[in-house]
Amino acid sequence: MSTKVTLLPGEQVVMSSEKNILMLTTKRVRFDSEQVGSSSFVSITLDSVASCGVVTRSYPILLVLAALAFIGGLTRASDSPMALIGAAAILVIIYFATRRAIISIASNGGDAIQAPANGMKRSSLIEFLDAVESEKLKCGDASR
Repeated sequence: MSTKVTLLPGEQVVMSSEKNILMLTTKRVRFDSEQVGSSSFVSITLDSVASCGVVTRSYPILLVLAALAFIGGLTRASDSPMALIGAAAILVIIYFATRRAIISIASNGGDAIQAPANGMKRSSLIEFLDAVESEKLKCGDASR
């Protein structure tokens, strides 16, 4: 469970994820995650945000290998075509199980928020990052 956020004077919540794991306010970005055996809490003030992005990782070679195994199973070039078709299915399952999207917000001090984007659409992630950039620019304009 995420802890309750105590807002600073004049601070307002701009956007937050489900259960407030990832939150953008008018002054900072916060990531608060607790899982069995691990926890992570990172807070970055907007004036310290250096970069942000969405990083996706997948292993398309698994799909290539699955296609080759499937074709090999269909052509019966092997003594055990069903084993190759089964291997192809397992490779496809492994591909989808290992695909990951991560939202990354780095500070100029070296720390970064690396939040898994489980179940979030790419458009929602980009909307969140656009809001971070917008609030950072507002923060920069206010300090001048």
